[in-house]
Amino acid sequence: MKPIGTHTLTTSRLVLRPPQLDDSEALVGIKSLPMTLMEAHKAVASMVDEQSKPFNFHWVITLQGTIIGRIKAWDVNPYNGYLQLGYDIGEQHRCKGYMTEAVQAVIRYMLTEVQANRVFCSVRAGNTASRRVCEKAGMVLEGIMRHHYARQDGSYDDVCIYGIIKCDLEE
Repeated sequence: MKPIGTHTLTTSRLVLRPPQLDDSEALVGIKSLPMTLMEAHKAVASMVDEQSKPFNFHWVITLQGTIIGRIKAWDVNPYNGYLQLGYDIGEQHRCKGYMTEAVQAVIRYMLTEVQANRVFCSVRAGNTASRRVCEKAGMVLEGIMRHHYARQDGSYDDVCIYGIIKCDLEE
């Protein structure tokens, strides 16, 4: 994998850009960072500080200059060439195809520019909207991990693993 970090990505409707220090209020406003504004300032400052690391990938998703969500790569493993995506979008912007568009852009960037071999997502089985994003972005359901994510009430959720590999883009 190439250690190139987060670059600005543009789709037909969206701009995905690295986080900036003044993004805290907008991210709290859309509940992307469910915390106090003071905590959000610290979280965003950390995201900005991490941008200097070559295998750090974190974007805010903007629509006509307004922040509507975010997407990040984590569990980045340069040796084995894989990474996991996590994402969220403000409630008022759901069901409009924005997240699928953003995920597709990030997948393409990771598999072509960063030269990762594999991108995957872990999605709670009951999160049908997120599962649809993965499917529409070209990912394949690879399996289900039973009772993998704990809930606050002490019960567990199954997790669906979706993935896409570099050769899938070429087909």
